Amino acid sequence: MVAGVATFLIYRYMQRYEDEASGGPRVMVLTVIKTLEPGSVIRDSDIGERGIPVAYVESRAIRASDRARIANLRISSALEAQQILTWSDIVASNDERVLANLVQPGMRAAAIHTEGMSSSLAHPGDRVDVLSTVQQPGSQEHRVAVVLLQNVLVLGRPAVGTSTVNSDGADTVLSLSLEQSQLLAVAGDKAKLTLVLRGTPDVNVLTGLTEKSSKDLASQPAPLPAAKAKTGPLPIGGK
Repeated sequence: MVAGVATFLIYRYMQRYEDEASGGPRVMVLTVIKTLEPGSVIRDSDIGERGIPVAYVESRAIRASDRARIANLRISSALEAQQILTWSDIVASNDERVLANLVQPGMRAAAIHTEGMSSSLAHPGDRVDVLSTVQQPGSQEHRVAVVLLQNVLVLGRPAVGTSTVNSDGADTVLSLSLEQSQLLAVAGDKAKLTLVLRGTPDVNVLTGLTEKSSKDLASQPAPLPAAKAKTGPLPIGGK
């Protein structure tokens, strides 16, 4: 019996070692089984599945559990056979019935108004951070910026409201938990909201971030003067 337990433990250890060496346990993601043109409707019969080590799964990759949610939606770009499907491949639609298919279990689709041109950087499938800028307590001239949310999925644009991005900002639909939706509802009533785009592989959530005040702008050290290039002929020896 002792020998059997020892054999089992060795097997489990080797299995865990192989998982870690290969990038961890496999996650099932969706692929396309044939080449599709931009604007094509992706049918369930066009979708395949593949297991990929969790360490190599891109944050935008669509999990196999979301297969039913993307079937019969349009794609935004050409896809080669066996290519992994990502949320940014799915066309954003103003049809709320289509948008509802993209909302993952336990999450909500919430439209927020963000100011400035930064909203133009974010497209469906991207991940963003949400910043809030409010008037600094006790000051009439200074404002503070805080990081409200990190690593939030962009679903698209709403059917109504400011769907065109301009200098006044735009409405953007985000995938949020109910608690996050409450936070943004309060912030949107009192603050200016800004989206900042994350890189594709970046899903890290930072901790210990502090608010930044417009007072900090005045406290920044002045830049050093640029070094002036010497002119004229060099002395003999180049010194």
